[in-house]
Amino acid sequence: MPNPTEQFAAWNQAAYEATMSYARASLASAEQLLRLNLETARATLDQATKATRDLMSVSDPQQFVTLRTKLAQDNMQQAATYAQSVYAIVSQTQAQLAKLFEEQISRVSKDMATGAETLGKGMPGAEMQSAALKSTLAATSAMMDSLNQATRQFAELSENTMNAAAAQMVKGAGKN
Repeated sequence: MPNPTEQFAAWNQAAYEATMSYARASLASAEQLLRLNLETARATLDQATKATRDLMSVSDPQQFVTLRTKLAQDNMQQAATYAQSVYAIVSQTQAQLAKLFEEQISRVSKDMATGAETLGKGMPGAEMQSAALKSTLAATSAMMDSLNQATRQFAELSENTMNAAAAQMVKGAGKN
């Protein structure tokens, strides 16, 4: 029979490691977003500088209208690319955190099942309690699987919607 103090210490260690994994994933995501924002700011500044030079060199109204349309398309394309990049980072982080959560649930369920088996040995009526706990854990696991599947489907739908919206935004800018 495992020592309860050792089991508790192992659970604490696992919880600490899981917390650190969540923190690392969150910091990595924040770092990616910061890098993206800096790169976007730099590109926007470069684009604005070039656009200003181009606008100052315009000599006739038709050239101005053409240039204005091109600049609008470029701005919409840049905004769509930025939005897609943010979405990709957020989606990647969400998937990583969901995976960590699934691993935690799996480990906790396994530990609970092991604890239920240990608890059930040598105690009168404990077999029924152990079976009830195992049944509850199985139902919880099935529910988590269904929830994870629904989350994946929602993420796929969101990605498709995001891509379609970005394409439509750029296409709409071309009509101006």
